[in-house]
Amino acid sequence: MRFGEVKRRTNETDIAVSLMLDGTGKAEIATGVGFFDHMLDLFARHSLIDVTVKVKGDTHIDDHHSVEDAGIALGEALKQALGDKKGIRRYADVHLPMDETLTRVAVDVSGRPFLVFRTQFRAEKIGTFDTELVREFFQAFAINAGLTLHVETLYGDNAHHIAESCFKGLARALRQALEVDPREGGRVPSTKGAL
Repeated sequence: MRFGEVKRRTNETDIAVSLMLDGTGKAEIATGVGFFDHMLDLFARHSLIDVTVKVKGDTHIDDHHSVEDAGIALGEALKQALGDKKGIRRYADVHLPMDETLTRVAVDVSGRPFLVFRTQFRAEKIGTFDTELVREFFQAFAINAGLTLHVETLYGDNAHHIAESCFKGLARALRQALEVDPREGGRVPSTKGAL
């Protein structure tokens, strides 16, 4: 069973996260940030990872700590669930259309964290959500999960569509990369023998 669970408590946030990699996309999300809840819900649905995220954060200041710290905890839970990474496909990429927007996401479950994020938003907010927090989440998630992650929006206008294409793209790429490849025969997909 590929399962990860993380509890993270700071002066800014109190977070409980769990995920099951071989799930059905079930989500129980309550971060106190409505738009972010929507993004995590669709992330679970499109990755087929069962995700539970509960956040109590200092949203009276802003949403930054809640979003970033949730990314840290989700990344740590994913890394925990992957264990030694034996048998996974490791690499995946996807082009994700969302109406007028097209985003490319490529992932390497390498153990070497790195983020390239080439996505710009014309609007500073989606409702009350700061669009710059999309990158903050991806940064925290990739670093703590040990992913090499490239996200590039090739074109798009609507900020909601751009954000959604990034999260759905991540979900679909991870769905492929984390899948167990029967041809690997339980080996780690690296000539080094470890990831």
